[in-house]
Amino acid sequence: MTSNKMKIEVALLIISISLTMMLYIDKVSTQETGTIVYVDPPEIRDLLPPAQFTIYVKIKNVTNLYGLDLQFTWDPNIIKYVSHQKHIPVETYPDGVLHSPTIPVKDQVDENASMPGSEPGARHWLAESSMLPAEPFDGNGTVFEMTFEVVGLGSSPLDIIACTLADQTGNPIPITIIDGLFINYVPPPPPPAYIRVNPPSIVDSTLDPCEYFEVSVDVSGVQDLYAFEFWLDYNQTVLEVSSVSVNPAFPSPTVNQYPGQLEVNASLSPPDPPISGDLYLANITFHILDKGESILDLHSVALIDSEGAPIETYEPEDGYFNNMLITKMFVYPPELIDPTMKPGDTFYIDIMIENAVDMYDYEFKLAYDTNILTCLGAIVVPATNDTHFTVEIQTNDTAGMVWVYVQYYPPAEPFSIYEAKTVATIFFQVQDYGQTVLDLYDTRISNEAGDSMSHETEDGFFATLLRDVAITFVNVTSPNKVYPGRVITIDVVAMNRGNMTQETFNVTLYANSTIIGTETVTLDPWTNITLTFYWNTSDLTPCNNFTIWAEASTVPYEINLENNIYYDGWVKIKMIGDVNGDGQIDVLDIVAITSIYGAHEGDPNWNPEADLAPPWGVIDILDLVTCSSRYGLSC
Repeated sequence: MTSNKMKIEVALLIISISLTMMLYIDKVSTQETGTIVYVDPPEIRDLLPPAQFTIYVKIKNVTNLYGLDLQFTWDPNIIKYVSHQKHIPVETYPDGVLHSPTIPVKDQVDENASMPGSEPGARHWLAESSMLPAEPFDGNGTVFEMTFEVVGLGSSPLDIIACTLADQTGNPIPITIIDGLFINYVPPPPPPAYIRVNPPSIVDSTLDPCEYFEVSVDVSGVQDLYAFEFWLDYNQTVLEVSSVSVNPAFPSPTVNQYPGQLEVNASLSPPDPPISGDLYLANITFHILDKGESILDLHSVALIDSEGAPIETYEPEDGYFNNMLITKMFVYPPELIDPTMKPGDTFYIDIMIENAVDMYDYEFKLAYDTNILTCLGAIVVPATNDTHFTVEIQTNDTAGMVWVYVQYYPPAEPFSIYEAKTVATIFFQVQDYGQTVLDLYDTRISNEAGDSMSHETEDGFFATLLRDVAITFVNVTSPNKVYPGRVITIDVVAMNRGNMTQETFNVTLYANSTIIGTETVTLDPWTNITLTFYWNTSDLTPCNNFTIWAEASTVPYEINLENNIYYDGWVKIKMIGDVNGDGQIDVLDIVAITSIYGAHEGDPNWNPEADLAPPWGVIDILDLVTCSSRYGLSC
């Protein structure tokens, strides 16, 4: 089965590479009418260190070539330069370019990209020209070849970052550049390992001083484990370490004991292979000194792989020991947060007791916010089948309080509750959206003699959620009237108008029905964020108007959807030459250009709307002709 899977993966890889090459060949061949400077092959994949490979930078469809200046780059952290060879002139390299005689100007490699005068990031600079009586070069040819060694994992550009081809008269030849790419597989890191104290909890009132119990420190889901270290802290007034047994796979472990602390570390020994999977690191036997409780605090964990690198782990899971029962009275469920609940709905909560030995009566008060809840009543749930008890229940919804008192009397016998048991149920109706603590106070658990038993209490919490996201503002911050191809900036303010929950939702900006962009945001309750969208108006037809609006995606249980959409702002795509944006090209536009003729960007009188044609940044004859040639057009 593994073999078949490997065959399928290889087949898919071959198909992928074939498709890439077909697309690349198609991309080059579809530009037969123009000169192309490109990297061949266009993509190198899946080579691992220290493999080597060679690429070629080539020219296609050139006419009247007499000189070239080319700068090339790559990522030396992934691939390292080995060697290169220029293919100049064709009299020496028949597959090359340029006729002899030639004048070499540059043929330099600097992997630090620090060549004076070069483009930022350039690592190879080649410049050379033919000279009389050489003929100009026509056709296709290789400029240079370069060999690399793979030194890392990831991707590296194979980029022609600057290239000028000159004809015999010294004019630039228009070109299209097609860069290359190197990429090899970066294996994903293994998932973090779990490390925990096992069992996670030992609660046993029968474990008395001078007795022993054992826990282990386990790891699961670990890969390539070679060494480890951990510390375990404990309550030294209740426990002491009696013995430590490290997994025998790890010879010569180190075990150090300090007051209330245990340090364990161990390593495999060559040629032992690393360990993967689930295993115990050490078994620890504790001697009980006294009644009490102790966190078995697992910390300062280090798992090391065979390369000496740390292995990521989830947060260590501590253990817990208790040989002294902790009596509790608590609200269950501890939290009731239900987004489906609305005013008028009803629910109930339970009052529970656990780990109470030889109890005979109990009492409690529960407070709540009357703006959020109305108490409908309470009932007692008998802890045993004995019927010899009295019940007092008072509800004061004005004050927001419920009081319950249950007292047994002879011939009833004392009883014990170990596992949590419901002793009362309280019913509520939701009055309004919001939240309230279900405050358990003035509690009492007594024995037959009427003595109060020490116990802990845990309150409850109730909340009805208001979930509402909204778009509160849309503003076109750049000019509303623009030429096709200009970038428009638009600010959108999104808000979480809910009362409790953090919300994650999408904000989508539209021009009419066209999506400009979508951003995902996460907002805390009653907070907002301003998002800036950039709209490239390339390919838009002049004389069209667009309404700008934004929409927030709905979140679960959202009721108010009207504020999810906000319309505001407009954009008009104007004609090239309509300098003032009034919908017609007339003398006003001509004057707007001629009045600042010769101005450069940054001048006090600079008007970017008059800069209609390259070269950009100057108002010249090309801008004036662009406008005058459209004189009289109107939307």
